[in-house]
Amino acid sequence: MQSEYKIIGGDDLEYGPASLEELKSWIRDGRVARMTKVWRNDKAQWLPAGSYTELGGELERLHATAALSAKPCGFWARLAAYILDMMILAVVFQLIWMKSGWAQRWPLPIVPREWTDATVQQLMQDSQLWANHAMPIFYPLFFFYDVLMNGRFGATLGKMAVGARIVLADGSRLGYGRAAFRWLAARLSDFFLGAGYVLIALRPDKRALHDIIAGTRVTYKR
Repeated sequence: MQSEYKIIGGDDLEYGPASLEELKSWIRDGRVARMTKVWRNDKAQWLPAGSYTELGGELERLHATAALSAKPCGFWARLAAYILDMMILAVVFQLIWMKSGWAQRWPLPIVPREWTDATVQQLMQDSQLWANHAMPIFYPLFFFYDVLMNGRFGATLGKMAVGARIVLADGSRLGYGRAAFRWLAARLSDFFLGAGYVLIALRPDKRALHDIIAGTRVTYKR
């Protein structure tokens, strides 16, 4: 038995029944998106179009086409997103540090009242000791936050706030593997004192060094 479909259009009216090929043509025409409610005769319930595997190819192509035409996200918006993400990570890190760092009595660097060779040396030693304990907590936290958010949603909370998302160069979805590779590539930008991020301001496509390496782009959702 051939499957038949109905949809709830943007005007909240019901359209159909339609064959699979007709429904795919509606996707190509922009009448059906991933969250459009679709009814299939054997399911007998309304589900988002993205729930139907037979529509996945057309929806992915529609997504890629839209992403390719999307406006690239610029330097200042990406900087704002990065700062917001760092603030979120700082709060989570502090909660973890209260359980581990304070329990282990790892010292926090204290700014000296008098700046002498001895106090500066002590501050550097305390800072290095703190970093040795803090970085093994912060970087795994940073890695999993970035990869899980970007791999699942194509954006961290910071990028969501500025209306941006990460896609592959061809406009397709990022995925967890490429998100992990992109995060590692971004550490090269950190290693070169942020020079890789300056490319965002210089290039017309607004791609940073790690975007070029990972084959990704950051665009606005609309």
